[in-house]
Amino acid sequence: MSLILHVAAEKWRTHLATVVANSEAQVVPVIKGNGYGFGIKVLAQEAKNLNLPVVAVATIAEAEEVQSVFPGEILLLSPSAHSDSERVIHTISPHSSVFSAKMPKKFVLELLSPIHRHGFSVSDLGNALDKYSESGKCEGIAIHLPIDQKTSASEWIDKNLQSITERGIDPTEFNNSVWISHISEKDLNKLTKNWPQIIWKVRIGTDLWLGDRAALKVKAQVLDLHAIQRPTRVGYRQYLIGRGWLLVVSGGTSNGIGLEVATPKRDFLSQVKTLTKSFLNLFGWNPSPFTWNGKNLEFAEAPHMHLSLLTFKGKDAPKVGSELDVDVRFTTTAFDQVVFD
Repeated sequence: MSLILHVAAEKWRTHLATVVANSEAQVVPVIKGNGYGFGIKVLAQEAKNLNLPVVAVATIAEAEEVQSVFPGEILLLSPSAHSDSERVIHTISPHSSVFSAKMPKKFVLELLSPIHRHGFSVSDLGNALDKYSESGKCEGIAIHLPIDQKTSASEWIDKNLQSITERGIDPTEFNNSVWISHISEKDLNKLTKNWPQIIWKVRIGTDLWLGDRAALKVKAQVLDLHAIQRPTRVGYRQYLIGRGWLLVVSGGTSNGIGLEVATPKRDFLSQVKTLTKSFLNLFGWNPSPFTWNGKNLEFAEAPHMHLSLLTFKGKDAPKVGSELDVDVRFTTTAFDQVVFD
């Protein structure tokens, strides 16, 4: 009873190597959360195999897990508690002292970006650099850009780097390094030309690990099958379903099946989509991420913890043991198995 991620190993690893080789910057793999569906230790091993010097994680716990596999340095992406490991690089923000009174041996200073998550303003960067450099080494400035950028990222970074240097801060004081997330190839190309003395370190997660979706297949298995000859009540909530087939398949809420990511519906089109979906739900339309022979299957009711009840209408129903394709969000899915084919 498993939800399985199948990885075409050679194709996937070729993609990883190509991303690293083609980048104008030093690639810093991001390994956080559920490990993008693969698991943290799996990705740490892949980063090791790529001979990369540093990876990025979100938490101290993730850093400890990665350290058991990956021999290089580990960047903490957010302000956090202190790590005594000499391999950990801390991200410092204006409120870092709230999380730890200890001064890190290695650190990057986060610059406040248009995301407005955390970071120093340009005017405060100098004081922070002086303070933390008394007992540690600054490994660079960190910039976390929006995914949906409304203005030119390279122009924004240009402007801020110019402001930093105009305030008397030489790039050597931050190790000539800028760590950056969500930068396009076009913007990166401009930055490398405008700032050739800077070592650009690009933190990549989704585009690296999930950039070749053709190498990734998610499969569920039909565990049971019932022919429904007349309208019948099924499931925990005893919903009424019509004639056809009731499929019992692997994969439920413990795997992340049926769970939606909260997204603000602020533009007109997204509001229309939400209203349309709600309207169709009133008439029994409950699409699932499972498909059989290219046909989308519907939920008979909300997924159970480890399995889902689906309805199928037609003559070519799957058999017990048949595999279904599943379209999932990898960062919120917990696979029972990851198989490298």
